[in-house]
Amino acid sequence: MSHNVVAATASEILRFNPIRKLPARVLAYVATFGTVEHFSKGTQVIAEGTKDPSVNYLMHGEVDIDCSDGTHLNLKAESNRSTYPLSVKQPHACNVTAKSAVVLLKMPREIIQGIASLPADESGRDSQSIELKETGGPEVRLYWEFHQAMKDGHIELPSMPDVATRIAKVVNNPSTDSDDIARVIQADPTIAARVISVVNSAAYRGQDKIGDLPDAVTRLGRNVTHNLVISFALGSLFKSRSKHLQRRMISSWKHACQVAPICHELARVTPGLSPDRALLSGLVHDIGALPIISAGRSHPEMAENPQLLDQVINNLQAEVGAMVLRKWGFADEFVQAALHAEDWMADDGDQPNYADLVRVAQLHVYIGTPMMRSLPRMDLTPSFHKLALGKLTPSCSLGIIERAKSDIREMQKLLIGG
Repeated sequence: MSHNVVAATASEILRFNPIRKLPARVLAYVATFGTVEHFSKGTQVIAEGTKDPSVNYLMHGEVDIDCSDGTHLNLKAESNRSTYPLSVKQPHACNVTAKSAVVLLKMPREIIQGIASLPADESGRDSQSIELKETGGPEVRLYWEFHQAMKDGHIELPSMPDVATRIAKVVNNPSTDSDDIARVIQADPTIAARVISVVNSAAYRGQDKIGDLPDAVTRLGRNVTHNLVISFALGSLFKSRSKHLQRRMISSWKHACQVAPICHELARVTPGLSPDRALLSGLVHDIGALPIISAGRSHPEMAENPQLLDQVINNLQAEVGAMVLRKWGFADEFVQAALHAEDWMADDGDQPNYADLVRVAQLHVYIGTPMMRSLPRMDLTPSFHKLALGKLTPSCSLGIIERAKSDIREMQKLLIGG
């Protein structure tokens, strides 16, 4: 007989596998899904052949486990074996009977499966060098080439777009005003038009529509204008004469343009993070792909093999991206966002940062795609629980993105240039 069903606490679930590998901030969230149930002596707590949406753990007491293959096991809550589920297979292959009064922890099966498939935290990279991972295949040679080129100071990294360099100089000069900044932007009519579009978008619009660039700069402010100009200028870098490489360049830029507006929206509900810096973080998080794709010009076997090219990019772009952003003089928060964009289980401090935004935004982008099969559940990542004052839920997060859908589409169109 079952009675006294209560909610589980983080301290009660901490000892069980695979729950024990969760970071503390995720553990408290997962505990909200658990229930603690008491059963009297002699109760059959699991019946062979039945299915159960929950995974059961023995918290207190003693049970007998009798399986259809004749296996018998007596299990006490104090044993190491009790840190694992009583029965994993579905339907259940064994009968489990309470030999004494017992207490079970019941956790949703989908949560336990999600935890079991979580990747390790690999956020301990050195942001100023390339990490030579243990890997096989043709990309090993490229690791060593990039590593040696970096050591010798000969690594070929892209230069900052000219308009971005010029805007940085005028913005960082305290004697300049909005007219000076506008004159630099007007040298690139396409970017000037996009800045006007942004200042009149739902995200930045005031009471009156603006059609004058100096007024747009005044409303946006120097720093926001600076970040937006860099954001709009980055697309010019994603070009290649090779048809194969150009296809990959476009794919990389479109991904960045999907991630960046979601970063912007998540920053708007997360105190301490700037939406325009969030947008730029999203755009540069995969900037390391650029020199790698460009290197394909001298490596035909990579240029003509999309699978190999993707493998090399996935393994190298974080460290190379950090190097690019350091060369460009970007603040360390951008470097860290590029370096740790796909360190899904990183938990680097209590305060949310731009790397957290990029991770969660990417997981949003991948929802409904085959990529999700190899990625963690969004709500099981530490970054998810650092945003929006730690008050996000999956439905709340999706609601934020859904409500901002038209703004996100508008910004994506401006970034891509469509």
